Amino acid sequence: MTTSDPREVSPIDAAFAITPHWMLCIRDFDALEIAPCRIVGQDSLGNDIVEPCDDAPEEAAFWTVYGHFRTGGVDAFEDFATEAEAVAFHDQLIAAYPHLAAP
Repeated sequence: MTTSDPREVSPIDAAFAITPHWMLCIRDFDALEIAPCRIVGQDSLGNDIVEPCDDAPEEAAFWTVYGHFRTGGVDAFEDFATEAEAVAFHDQLIAAYPHLAAP
């Protein structure tokens, strides 16, 4: 009799575990946005409070690539230290998912 090791993980489960949440629903998005972001404080748990700083990109602590939902609103995909890194990621996503290119 063969019993499976409960610590074994299926390859599919392992792949899902490392797949970004937004990639699983990439068809729900119709465009990408890049925004500079600054840290404006911390909440009571010590988490950073972040806001876009399109009006003062020189104040950016990092740059975020957002997916724009077809139904409205955005979801943060990834954060990057520099604008150039964010643009490179944006361009890679457009190459892989052409439906995200702005019309």
